[in-house]
Amino acid sequence: MQLSKGSLSIRESYGQAMAVTAPLGSVVSTTTAAIAYAGKSVLFATLLAFLASLLWMFTLTKYTKKIASPGGYYTFGSAAWRSKTVAYYEAITEVIAYSSLNAVNSFSVYLLLKVTFQMLNLELPDYVLPLSLVIGLIYPTLSSVILHIRKVLGYIVSISATLEVIFLYVLFGYAVATRGFDITYLSPVGTNFSSLGTAMVLTIVSIAGAGAAAYLGEETKKPTSTITTGIKIAYVVGGGAILAGTYALVALWNEPIQTLSNSPQPLIQELYPISFIVMLISLILSINSLLASNIGTTVGAARILFNLAREKAMPKVFSRLNSEREPLIATVVVGLISAIFAISSLTYTGSADVAFTEISFISSLFWLAGRIVDNLGAPVFYWRLRELTPKILIVFLGSTTINLVGMIGSLQAPDMFQAVYLISVLAAATLWYIIKARKGIAGKYLVDENNQLITMEEYFAKVRSR
Repeated sequence: MQLSKGSLSIRESYGQAMAVTAPLGSVVSTTTAAIAYAGKSVLFATLLAFLASLLWMFTLTKYTKKIASPGGYYTFGSAAWRSKTVAYYEAITEVIAYSSLNAVNSFSVYLLLKVTFQMLNLELPDYVLPLSLVIGLIYPTLSSVILHIRKVLGYIVSISATLEVIFLYVLFGYAVATRGFDITYLSPVGTNFSSLGTAMVLTIVSIAGAGAAAYLGEETKKPTSTITTGIKIAYVVGGGAILAGTYALVALWNEPIQTLSNSPQPLIQELYPISFIVMLISLILSINSLLASNIGTTVGAARILFNLAREKAMPKVFSRLNSEREPLIATVVVGLISAIFAISSLTYTGSADVAFTEISFISSLFWLAGRIVDNLGAPVFYWRLRELTPKILIVFLGSTTINLVGMIGSLQAPDMFQAVYLISVLAAATLWYIIKARKGIAGKYLVDENNQLITMEEYFAKVRSR
């Protein structure tokens, strides 16, 4: 029950990190959503998010420099709190966050096409919505099952992510060349603190997606150094591209800047007058970005379920591998969970626009909850390693504060649909914990630098013997 050991390099680590960061997909999806809150101050909110993400990247890489595991974040929580209960619930939190994000991105594909067709005065066929959901959910599932992860991340994802980055930087260059560089776009004037904070948190979720590389521990050569490097590159390249793309989005707006928030898809609206071909390239790259993001989240969530099964906290069948040593059943289950989110939300709301909003709230809530657990655990982990210093503690606390304030600031009273989902997930997770998971050893396994499976006890024994 081991994955394809030591088969991945920095290229694949970078690909996985960039998949979930999804620079262009973030600009057309997350940034557009952030505009609804921050309006013309969205660039300032994005800059704050980029700087705040630096604190989270510092915290995250302090984990990845020490620990490698397909369990990713929940193994970090286990190392910090030495509790299988904390590890289990954080694992569930990550699986739900990633699976629901798959549904969000699938709805985003449809909404992107909807806005484009409206702008071109064309009627969007009814079958586009189900087709968008099917492709958005089946494509990442099949890619992750059929192909070896090295091919998926090293070719499909890393190449497409690099094209996105190039496109966004070229767009930034075009905006500066034709409109000049306007420093006033960085002004937060006219936006209240709450709205600015919500917009910032939305963007942080995108930039911090670079941490998804943490799930490749068992499959990456020299995992602690390789994964850490991939995360750093994705933060600089991907986060920088989001910032550059956001500037271009604001600068290229041809109407009064106050009307920016009135457009459901400003980037597409801006590019069409410039060139239909450029607009079409942007549309294709945006959809591909969203689909690549679903590959990254599916890869991460499947490895969580695989590792939990190996630790006897999930059904043993989740540890079954295919001929490429990919988690077969776990990957399919992630696809099914994502489909449940998509279908149930659409059935309940009757609208893709509303379903998108409903699931986005759930995904962001679970994601932020997991990050708070990791941030709080980081100083505890370094205290256990006897490496905690005042400088490290200050950064850890700063990152925790930003995530906590962001979560509190963006919280709203859940509606009936959201409340039912939250209660159902927590009830089901708790019931399974009582029946099965509490008898397991969630968070016990990680791998060493040679990708050999070791226990958490063996890891700490080795650390103390130095």
